[in-house]
Amino acid sequence: MKKSDSYFCVTYEKENKDSFELIQKITDNGWVTGDTIMVNCSPDYSSRLTQVINHQLSHLNNNELFEVIDMEMPYPTMSQVWDREDRDYKLYIKYLSLWIQKHLKKDNQYLFIDSATCRGSNFARLKSMLNGRVSGDNYRFASLYLQSDSIFTPDYYVEKFDKLVQGGILFEWENVNNPNWDY
Repeated sequence: MKKSDSYFCVTYEKENKDSFELIQKITDNGWVTGDTIMVNCSPDYSSRLTQVINHQLSHLNNNELFEVIDMEMPYPTMSQVWDREDRDYKLYIKYLSLWIQKHLKKDNQYLFIDSATCRGSNFARLKSMLNGRVSGDNYRFASLYLQSDSIFTPDYYVEKFDKLVQGGILFEWENVNNPNWDY
């Protein structure tokens, strides 16, 4: 994110309110079942949202929490991610291919959750790699926020923001000086 005074600012209160609005959109769609596996994309940004969704939708799973799988996604300035299992950096495309082979099964149902879809390239790459591996009816994508020029639109989201007008997204808890957001 360019260092500027202009951001699409997300306060704790807004994030919380919008999390419940996203949950309502997911619920109203009726797609999630007790067999759904939630995928926590970008755990460093989306863990809270994933857990709120998990708890609030647990009534669809006999009041038990859903299985959750973490999946790393790179910062905008990076093409690699830290693979916690191998304790090494991997190019995202290689990590993603190995992650899909290890964690996803053709007949399972997956809800991929990320706090925001900015450029959309991570979700777009993921979706293209799911083709042939998981039935198209067996996965959905959810984000709180969608950047208006994103190349990917999630199935569920709460609000679009225009980076050129409002600035890049900034959560209240985020480090505004993180150099990995300079893009």
